Amino acid sequence: MKPVTILFSLVLGWTLILLGASPANASPIQQTLLPEVETLVTIQTAPKAICTLKHETEKSLQLQFDADDNGIVRIHAKANTNAQPIAVYLECKNEDGNVTRHPIQLQVGIPNAHSTEKEMRPTGKLRPPLEGDPMARSNKELIANGYPPRPDPKIAPHRYARWLQIVSRTFTAVNPRLVPHRDVSFANSPTLPLPPPVAPSPFLHEEFNSNSNNWSGAYITNPVGQFYLTEADWNVPGVIPFGPPYSAAAEWVGLDNSNNDIFQSGTDSESWNFGFFGWTFTNYWMWIEDFPNPPWGVTNFPVSPGDHVSVDIFLADENGQTWFSNGSWGRLTKQDNSVWFMLYNYTNGSSFWGTLPSSRFVGSTAEFIVERPSDSNNNPYPLGMFMIASMSNGWYADSNYGEREFWPVLCAGSSPFDGTLNYLNMKSSSTNDLLDFVITSGPSYSGGPCNIIWLWTNWQ
Repeated sequence: MKPVTILFSLVLGWTLILLGASPANASPIQQTLLPEVETLVTIQTAPKAICTLKHETEKSLQLQFDADDNGIVRIHAKANTNAQPIAVYLECKNEDGNVTRHPIQLQVGIPNAHSTEKEMRPTGKLRPPLEGDPMARSNKELIANGYPPRPDPKIAPHRYARWLQIVSRTFTAVNPRLVPHRDVSFANSPTLPLPPPVAPSPFLHEEFNSNSNNWSGAYITNPVGQFYLTEADWNVPGVIPFGPPYSAAAEWVGLDNSNNDIFQSGTDSESWNFGFFGWTFTNYWMWIEDFPNPPWGVTNFPVSPGDHVSVDIFLADENGQTWFSNGSWGRLTKQDNSVWFMLYNYTNGSSFWGTLPSSRFVGSTAEFIVERPSDSNNNPYPLGMFMIASMSNGWYADSNYGEREFWPVLCAGSSPFDGTLNYLNMKSSSTNDLLDFVITSGPSYSGGPCNIIWLWTNWQ
């Protein structure tokens, strides 16, 4: 199965007519929710519509929600025990430019027997588990049949074990539709100067020791050749309904970060807090960004808090094969003309593949990050209250060493063999408050990867 090129699929996200008729009102949706429980509310609207959640009096805030190809919009709502009934509406514009307003009326109590929540099964082409000898097929054959390229089990044993888990189960390849989100940006670099990196102390759990205004995690620079691969797994952070009117926390991996671009992908957890009413609405969505373009939401790839997801980004040709100038090592070549994105949700069994042209790729950095996103003017939003987030199975690769795997942090207290590791906590440049800090956990030796753990401390 060939992936759909991301730039081609974006045409669907840009076909909206900006001027349309007056909104048509749909039948009101009335639902009773248990207090103190985040509940998924699903709305049926036009297929492929782009929607905005609004409130009649709180006009300064709104959240973008993208309907999937079946017209389903997923909104998470939570109320405290004493919350008053609330009325919001979802304004959706379909592909023809027609606008429909969906009134939503929520109250606290015992849920109704008939809920608006629908069972969410990914729609697309079913890819069965790989049968037979996993070493029997070439990478070109694997890609053609919907399986990711196979790492060398001798050179990259940890990555091969992860690959074997992916190909040994069923996934549904979702329809590759992307929609731009113009009100949010995931920056292409940390926004505070970094001090010289310092090797972490040789303890099992090590605190990071550099600060950034908007990033936290592992930021690797100075490859011997070119970083060409990054991948990791995590559980989508849930954000707690408390604090400022809007906050967000994005977890992602990325590559490149030259002066004018970065290729990155991850999850964003957005919170819209109505403290006066006692209600919070949250949006969990998967995104891809080719900075400086706006991030694109992967509309048919649903995620919920706690879902186990993974992201792989790598340079290769149109068949998923990476070519090196010296055979199995060295610089990248002209054949490596595509940046590949492979996304998996292990919880609901969905997968997404897409490619972008690699003409601007440099390969100077690799990132494993939790970020507070910024607005369209590059002003960081408050950091969503996720309490704890983590990342596992994190690796990157340098073309100079071919498929050899490197992990972003080592619990043995040493820097990676390849690249310069910057340890980032998030610290506000305006308030000087620590927003989150990072530790690691895992084997206290250099023979395996560590988990990266983020601990939330403040919004801004």
